[in-house]
Amino acid sequence: MFRPRADDTGAPARSTGGMNSHRRLLPAAALLLTVPLLAGCQAFGINEQYDAQYANLEQAKASWDGVKVPKLVPEDARSVRIGYNTIDVGQVMSFTSESGLTADYCEEAETTGAPAFEPGWWPAGELAATGWTCGRWTVVADGDRYLVWD
Repeated sequence: MFRPRADDTGAPARSTGGMNSHRRLLPAAALLLTVPLLAGCQAFGINEQYDAQYANLEQAKASWDGVKVPKLVPEDARSVRIGYNTIDVGQVMSFTSESGLTADYCEEAETTGAPAFEPGWWPAGELAATGWTCGRWTVVADGDRYLVWD
């Protein structure tokens, strides 16, 4: 007659196969399926665009995008838009301002290069040939609207 082995307490030993092995595989399988999803779209080569709009600079700075707002944006900035995506390097931004650029580190310059990507709200056509260089940022004016990219 077959008798299961007993452990040190005298209780029958548990089987190492059968249903219990499925219970151990389920969390491992769930983890294998979850990791690529947590890695984001970049793991799959999908280009996801992010876009946010804020009524003013104060709201933009208070948001989780606050770290992405460069110091060149003046205090009176309104309609602040921030765009970036998961694959292309760089960020685009726009805002309106009556005072214009007030950052003392911005210098007038010819516009060179272009944004790494253009969100749906970026103006069509050629950008102004002159604008400003503010550190790593390029800025051009379109009326009282300023377009910014790095």
